Amino acid sequence: MLILTFLHGCSFSTTNVEACTANLDCRTAFGWGSVCGEDGLCVDVEPPSRCERTIPSDLFENRDQYRDTIVLGSVYERVESTLDVMSFELAITQANDLGGLEGQPFGFVQCSNEEDAAFDNLVPEVANVDMALFLADSIGVPAIMGPSYSSRTQAAYEAVKPLGVMQISPSATSPTLTDEDDPATDQNPGRLWRTAIPDSIQGRAIALDAEARGLSTIAIVFADDGSYGSALAQVVADEFDGVEILLPFNNPTDRDSQTAEAGSSNADEVLFVSSDKGDVSAFLNGAGAIAAFLEKDIFLTDAAYDTNVLDDARSASDLFPNIRGTRPATPAGDTYNFFLASFAAQYDGQSAEGSGFTAYAYDASWLVLYGSAWSLSQEGAVTGTGIARGLRNVSNGPNVVVRPTSWNQVTSAFARGESIDVTGASGTLDYDPVTEETAGPIDLWTVAANARDFEVACTFDPVAVSALPVDCLPL
Repeated sequence: MLILTFLHGCSFSTTNVEACTANLDCRTAFGWGSVCGEDGLCVDVEPPSRCERTIPSDLFENRDQYRDTIVLGSVYERVESTLDVMSFELAITQANDLGGLEGQPFGFVQCSNEEDAAFDNLVPEVANVDMALFLADSIGVPAIMGPSYSSRTQAAYEAVKPLGVMQISPSATSPTLTDEDDPATDQNPGRLWRTAIPDSIQGRAIALDAEARGLSTIAIVFADDGSYGSALAQVVADEFDGVEILLPFNNPTDRDSQTAEAGSSNADEVLFVSSDKGDVSAFLNGAGAIAAFLEKDIFLTDAAYDTNVLDDARSASDLFPNIRGTRPATPAGDTYNFFLASFAAQYDGQSAEGSGFTAYAYDASWLVLYGSAWSLSQEGAVTGTGIARGLRNVSNGPNVVVRPTSWNQVTSAFARGESIDVTGASGTLDYDPVTEETAGPIDLWTVAANARDFEVACTFDPVAVSALPVDCLPL
């Protein structure tokens, strides 16, 4: 039996009269959330405190009432990325308002992976894997949304991959994730998906921008995480000949030392790459204390596109006019506007635009719902592989926009075994059938004059062009 490190924080409720050797035995007999206890009998597992945010709110308290519920999961930085989590929940709430899937409602268990003594003493890397395993092996979810960071997405997927779970991230952009699955086919679909554009595209955009501005030397300070930071740094280094200074870091002390090294270098620009928003703020605060940075340009990536980063780096506001950055293109159009309106209506007027990935999270949640519809209608059950196979049918057929009014259209098409072509709140979702990756344009952004928000300078497709468009050049 799999014993997870977090189980010291869990308790077990009613014993079910069924002998078992594995959790799967119990889920087969009694449904989601039934696990094999140490005495070889099935019991209902209680969630750790990290996983008590659920749809419906009494999912665990009244689990017998919800045994037929299709329970999905999420591992995410709840405090740091609340708006993204709310976007997941919005889609699930809307699907349930429409009757769920063939009369079965969807449930949702959100588990936090940040370090928080109110939960336990787990560091984020351990909590991240433990929560993914809790969802996959103890609850038995067929799909997990998140995590947000590339390194955590990779670690979670490697842990749950043997359990057949499908995973989708709205913001993990590292190119290394493309190789986590073998080349995909309809028979053997990959189970790691994302709505975010991979950083092979963002890295090319950064290089084109550097070339257009005539930079001669770039220093890259990056998190040496083997995923987002190091992979994106390598893409830029491969694409731009002027990358002469690579400064990796593995901890805050390293980061601060490399920041000082970059400041004293002859680089025209310092590119900082980390998926951790706290790292970005700390880098800016450190750079703000070094006079040499006033004479350098600073380039940031999509992880920095968060107003909390600016708020936490207020001491470095003198550097804000020197900052440029990239991120997947800001969503626009009727589908995105509908999402913004729905979000505000659901959450008492709160805006979804405080995070750069809310639309991608909303799309990720709906894609899991769509894949569930394919899996149930075509394969008789909602499984991770069935959901993944369904997502191989969202990029070739009649156009469908991601919104509640399309739910019946999707379920009807999938019941007939027909494909659709999805346009999401985040933009087009055209997945390559081999890599199962999508592509799209990139925004170049700057910090607004008020030093509290961002402005998009321009949007372009780095795959389609060989040089930065004229309207993207600095004013």
